Amino acid sequence: MRFAGVGLTRDGYRIAVLDTAVSRPATVEVYEHCVLERPVARLVELAQLAPDGFAVVVDSGNGIFDGSLAAAGVTVFRADPPVLTDGRVTAEALAELGRSRPEALVALGSGGWTMSGREEGITAAERASGPVERRLAAEGRLLLGGPVRRTEADGEVAGSGSAPMVALTFDDGPDPEFTPQVLDVLRRYDAPAAFFCIGLHVLAHPGVVRRTAAEGHTLGNHSWSHAYLPDLGPIGLREQLGHTSEALAEAAGLDGPVAWLRPPYGGRSPELLDTVADLGLTTVLWDVETNDWALPGPEVIAERVFRQVRPGSVVLMHDGGGDRAQTVAALPAVITGLRERGYRLVGLGELLAARVPAGCGVGT
Repeated sequence: MRFAGVGLTRDGYRIAVLDTAVSRPATVEVYEHCVLERPVARLVELAQLAPDGFAVVVDSGNGIFDGSLAAAGVTVFRADPPVLTDGRVTAEALAELGRSRPEALVALGSGGWTMSGREEGITAAERASGPVERRLAAEGRLLLGGPVRRTEADGEVAGSGSAPMVALTFDDGPDPEFTPQVLDVLRRYDAPAAFFCIGLHVLAHPGVVRRTAAEGHTLGNHSWSHAYLPDLGPIGLREQLGHTSEALAEAAGLDGPVAWLRPPYGGRSPELLDTVADLGLTTVLWDVETNDWALPGPEVIAERVFRQVRPGSVVLMHDGGGDRAQTVAALPAVITGLRERGYRLVGLGELLAARVPAGCGVGT
């Protein structure tokens, strides 16, 4: 049986392979400044070449591998913080866990998700974050959909008593195929949006990031590798957010770091939210969930937006991480439908500036 651990570096991916029947050190391969498909293809190849079995070990800081590998029929395990005793998630350490402590790992099913089996703890951490979210929202350091003050540019959605602003946001890019298609639609309809980017994808597709910034859209940090951020210590968090910020600034030619963060999976804890705010980042959550990643069909994606939207909403869609053709197909109907309903599409900065302070009534 062979176990491959997948680790990450500032320049790309690191794969370490150990054989349970041999006591020699791990074989290591490095993939730098490349698309995700290259290391995934290599892991699939290694699985096909292993007659006695093969499995890949990832951790909760690496949420971009498991889906592609599972779809290709490769066995994937997740190592959680209790067994990562060295405090650093290296490819070699993950492979060694597979060889020495496979019973401590969590098998990820082909139809599941990266954090499968941890839903209860994740939900508890999100609930505990409520007081901190409200405090940070009142301080202008966290954005979640809700009432916003009207301005001279706004009309009013009937019966709402609130400004009909809505922000469109896209996660998991940049993608060389689908992000440009999303940008084409946004340009055709003169609509602003925010793009929360994965650092490793920025590294592979800097030209897409440059176009996104050049066309006036907001860039946001979505971590280096779609990590569950509450699991990370200070070093891991600094690497996940700092590496992404540096890659975005370099790709887009920014003078400073991006100001916005969307935690992958919406994963948060009170400690994480305060730490992120101390780093100068504004956390952006959402209140309109399209679940477009599940490919329900363009009509369903648009209908979910219209059913959930309210003045001040933040809409979550995806431009990367898989086949996003349905999202692209739904986007014209989403934009025109929102405008027909009296909504005005705005950037995150304008939406945040119009937020009603906690405890205050609309229009005060």
